[in-house]
Amino acid sequence: MSNITKERLLGELRSKFGKLKRLPNSLSLFELENNNIRIYIRYSKVHSRNQTFYGLRAEDLRKLEGSNSLIVFLWENQAEPIFIPYADYEEVFSQITPASDGQNKVQIYIGKESAELYIANAGRFNIEAYYGWKYLDTQLDKNKLIDFPELSHSKVQTFIGAIGFVKGFDRG
Repeated sequence: MSNITKERLLGELRSKFGKLKRLPNSLSLFELENNNIRIYIRYSKVHSRNQTFYGLRAEDLRKLEGSNSLIVFLWENQAEPIFIPYADYEEVFSQITPASDGQNKVQIYIGKESAELYIANAGRFNIEAYYGWKYLDTQLDKNKLIDFPELSHSKVQTFIGAIGFVKGFDRG
């Protein structure tokens, strides 16, 4: 990752939202401590035909599951970052197999007035609505954040059993 581009983003995040915590075993996963949101930062150079190339580690994507989380796509000379809510694409990533290096390969095609996210083996998605710091601010609105309760092992088992019952799975 370009240290300058990443450090600029991290500095902006710190100035807007306070302390950041880097998650273990990753150089790209951070948590905004006061806002209960995870951010996965990815960087690419812009290549011919105005496209970027990214590798999203399946291991890192698993750490985004079940939390308020965003994937941030960066490139040099970008006006504003793109903040994509992982929940919007979690099902897509769960249905595809990562490449042999453990990464999901994605590209962004940058147009003059649009942007498309291409996820290998899944398709293209319009992402222009996710541009900019304003989008991040809406994601941090306290009314929109999901507060996850602490659940004991037995409570989780009870929920799983109830889901199985509703779906018609029984030991019959």
